[in-house]
Amino acid sequence: MKQSLKVLLIDDEALVRDELGGLLMDEGYQLMTAPDGESGLASFRDNAPDMVITDVRMPRRDGLSVAMTIRQQAPTTPITVITGHGNEAMVLEALRAGVTDFIKKPVRFEDLINALERMEAALRLARTQGADLPAAVSVKERTWVYELENDLSAIPLFVDVLLREVGALAHPRVASELSLALRELLINAIEHGNLQLTYEEKSHALEIGNLSRIIEERRLQPTLKQRKTILRIARRGPSLSVRIIDEGNGFDWKSLPDPTEPSYLLAEHGRGVLLARLAVDELSYNEIGNEVTFTKLLPEA
Repeated sequence: MKQSLKVLLIDDEALVRDELGGLLMDEGYQLMTAPDGESGLASFRDNAPDMVITDVRMPRRDGLSVAMTIRQQAPTTPITVITGHGNEAMVLEALRAGVTDFIKKPVRFEDLINALERMEAALRLARTQGADLPAAVSVKERTWVYELENDLSAIPLFVDVLLREVGALAHPRVASELSLALRELLINAIEHGNLQLTYEEKSHALEIGNLSRIIEERRLQPTLKQRKTILRIARRGPSLSVRIIDEGNGFDWKSLPDPTEPSYLLAEHGRGVLLARLAVDELSYNEIGNEVTFTKLLPEA
């Protein structure tokens, strides 16, 4: 998919544009760049990129203003903001406004790739044709139950199919938010729940580049490989209730960063859960932390 995707990179630092731009082109994306917010918006209007990556602090219009303007002009365009310490409140506001993701400076290759994957998932959903039921027909109640093995590679396709099943594709913005929440929480359930990978272990593995090997080793351990993740979904009218249950030992969810507190935005741990909280209406854990439940309202027809 990426071979045909155009990415607009907006940053006032030439070094950042050169370094990130080089990585994007190496990954096969078509690149366009802009040195400030106003130039970025002009490039967006002229070139119609598929995805946007923008710094937060820039001259001639900041990244939040750029993101908000793009959201108004093209609501389904995925946007990732780049931030450093001191800009947390602005980034949190952008996330609440519907920005797809954020990455912090200095940008790590792994973080950039993860952000691109999230944006591609959002773009894929936006381009999937959903269909509404006839006006005379409405869903009163329906339930789904799925069992997942510890295969992270199956999650993107599974989530896409799931959103079609629950009738979310007719609402691109909601589908994108649901996709983000489901992907992040399912990954957490497998990595940190069933495979017992601690946040410290994951951070270290990302630093030295052996996360995939560690996950595969955990998947093959006799005590872990039989574990499953259960996903239960109930749709009652426009309301979706989602419950994800793993077979791990749980975790101290009370120690997760508060998504309403900007100073915690760049904390090392809890990023996926923070993004999920911002994407859904309500989210809670059971006492031991191996079961998470969230609700999301679909727009009325």
